[in-house]
Amino acid sequence: MKMFATFTDWEFEDIDGAQETARGMWPMMQSAGATSFKATQTGENTVRTMLTWPDAETAQAAIERMRATALEKMPGKVVGTTAGAIMVDLS
Repeated sequence: MKMFATFTDWEFEDIDGAQETARGMWPMMQSAGATSFKATQTGENTVRTMLTWPDAETAQAAIERMRATALEKMPGKVVGTTAGAIMVDLS
């Protein structure tokens, strides 16, 4: 079974609030099966997130709900998404 990653590009009105929202959502992500969460600020108001999951099925069952919940908690929008099996992990 291959680990799976989902990536989401976000645009937020309040970049500081995005950090708080992400921290607050981590327990929900974990309960949905996520094994790690990283967020990188890619611009003044943009962020790319990476969630890792034990498999594609777990990710696909949870990711849309996670994205919708984040947008309910703070103003912003999803501007791009991608996902795939993790080929190499050297962490």
